[in-house]
This record gives sequence, C-alpha cells and structure tokens, in this order.
Amino acid sequence: MEPFNRAKYSSVLEENRKRLEEAAQFKESDRVPVVIGLGGPYYARLFDYTFAEYYNDMSIMLDAQVKGLKWRLRWLKDDLTEIRVHLDLGAVSEGIVFDCKIEMPDERNPWLSPWIIPRIKTLEDIDRLEVPDPRRHRGIQAYYEKLEKFRELVRKNYEGLPVGGRLQIHPPVSAAGSLTGPEKLYRWLYESPSDMHRLFRKLEETFNQLQEYYYEISGSGPGSLGLADDHSGYLSKDMYEEFTLPYNLRLYERHGTEYRYLHMDSHMDHITGILVNIYRINEADVGVENDIKKIAEAFKGKVFFNGNADWRVLVNGSFENIELEVEKCIFHAAAGGGYAFDNGGETYANVPPELLRYEVEYAKKVGKYPIRKENFKHLDKILKT
Repeated sequence: MEPFNRAKYSSVLEENRKRLEEAAQFKESDRVPVVIGLGGPYYARLFDYTFAEYYNDMSIMLDAQVKGLKWRLRWLKDDLTEIRVHLDLGAVSEGIVFDCKIEMPDERNPWLSPWIIPRIKTLEDIDRLEVPDPRRHRGIQAYYEKLEKFRELVRKNYEGLPVGGRLQIHPPVSAAGSLTGPEKLYRWLYESPSDMHRLFRKLEETFNQLQEYYYEISGSGPGSLGLADDHSGYLSKDMYEEFTLPYNLRLYERHGTEYRYLHMDSHMDHITGILVNIYRINEADVGVENDIKKIAEAFKGKVFFNGNADWRVLVNGSFENIELEVEKCIFHAAAGGGYAFDNGGETYANVPPELLRYEVEYAKKVGKYPIRKENFKHLDKILKT
C-alpha cells in the first residue's frame, strides 16, 4: 500500500479546520465551508471494489478509505478536516447487539448494502428481548476483536493513522425500527403504545450499557454525544414528544454533558423548538426532506448545521439543477456563519465524481463571504420556492 504522508496535507487541513471552526462559532470566514458527507461505499465504488469485497475484506476496506481520503484532498478538494479511517460494518449495530440475522453482500449479491432481518415479529417478542452485557456478549466482543485486528492492519501499513470505531445502537425509536421494521414500528406506536415504551426502555438501557462499556475500554467518559434518529422524523410533533423526546433527552443529559449532535435524514423542521430549547443541541446534520428556510431561522446563532442539498440532483446530470440546489442552501443558510454546505445524508455511491466536483466548486464560488445576491444567477427561482 502507498504510504500516507499526513504532513503533506497539514497546511490544507489546518486551513479547512479554521474555516469550519469559524462557521461553527457563527462567524464568516473567507467562504462557506464545503464538507461533503462521503462514506466507504462511495470510495469502494469509485475505486472499482464491490460492496462484497469492501465489507468482507479489511485490507480492501482500508485501501478504499485511504484512497478516498487522498482523492478528496487532491481531486475533489472539499474542506476535509480530519484524516481518519474506521472499521465499517454498515448500519447493522442492532443486528450485532441483539443477535439478528444480517444479510451481507456476497458473490451472488455483490452490491447489496448490509441490512438487518427484523427479529421482533410480535409484541410478545419484546418480552423475549434481553438487554445484553457487553462484557459477555459474543457478538459485541467479536466486534471489538475485529476492531483491534483492523487497528493492527493500519499500524502495519500506515503508522500513526488514526482509527475510529465503536459499537453503539441508534437511539430507541430508530433502533426499534431496525428490530421491528418500519411498518410495525409506526403501527404499534398507535395500537400498542405501552408495549412500545417497554421496548424503548430496554433499548435505552442497552444504549447506556454500550456507552459505559466504551468508556471503560477506551478510558474516556461522558462529554460529547451524537445521535442518529431518522425514524423519529416521521412522527408528528405530539407523538415525537411522547415517544422520542424523553429517551433522547435522557441520553443527552447522561452522555452529552459538553457537546450534542443530531443527525436526521428525515424531518426535523417541525420539532426545531425541541432541538434548540430542550435538547440544546450544538450541531445538526440536516436531511433533504426539510425546509431549509425554517431550519436556518430556528438555528440562527444557536445551532451549527450542515446538509440539506438533495444529492439526487447529482444523478440526473443537470448542471442547472445542481446550481439551484447549491444556491438554495447557501442563500437561505450561510449568511452570518453557522452553516457548512453538504448533501443531506451520506452521498449516494452512484453519484458521478465529476458532478460531485462541480457541486463543490460551485458551492465555493457562490459561497464567498459576504453573501451577495448578485452571486446567485438563479435567485428568481430560489425566491419562488
């Protein structure tokens, strides 16, 4: 494997870090930061690895991620701030923790994303669900053994390259969505709310057990907590307050004593008051389904956020649609700092890299501070949406 010379990129990384830091402090730097959410599956496809190869071979996983980081620094040139690789299992944490069957890509289905077969098929299955002890659970221990093997692989090939990885489930509502399937989740919330609260309490306890175990083995402690809670965005505000708020708030108060982050690919524009005034989040990753005008107004000077650009415009190949999406986000969200341009959610693996680079370059061009109306060639269309 080609060595990774981190010092070679130190000046660029530091410049990017300062730009992002100023935005997070609600200040205007030279321009809006542009940090594209890209994951291992995108890098795998970019460098001609199938998902089966990527997820089943740690050497390929590492190679794809390292090549991807270099590609971003040398070619894409978004405002990447951190050089780090991680053990990537896909979104299957609940499957590992609760012993679900997990479908993995293989030779027959090389482009299958890893996914969980729901194990809660009836309400009675909730009673049979056990909160695991991380120190004795075979799947949890196997994960951390694999993480150590991945770290050793990195040490052998890229001495000093940081490695990330921990096993944690989603917060209760989204974790339940993985274990029951979305259809049962939303139906049972209406039909059997007491049973669902029983399930959520078990999932909250599991989250805490996993977090405390991580503190124990890493030597860390409470401070920063990020939650990824897509399923909750499809609840009405009243239902969110009943089924999501109590659990997420307790998790934030217990583990997020200094910094709180929330990722929601689904709707959050109807619960901004909760996010700002009750959770008191510091940072948010905003999905494509939100009205960025409402988000920007609610978060102004209070919550640093990124995202909302619809990655689907990058698939159809229309430069005008890409420009419109970039301008919409920057026009409504960027003035005064507090925003970093990004696509909502993780960028789809099939997005052509040339169009992604066009998006990055256009966002840098339009997002120069101070934000001026004359920089937006599609302003009339933006104002009509």
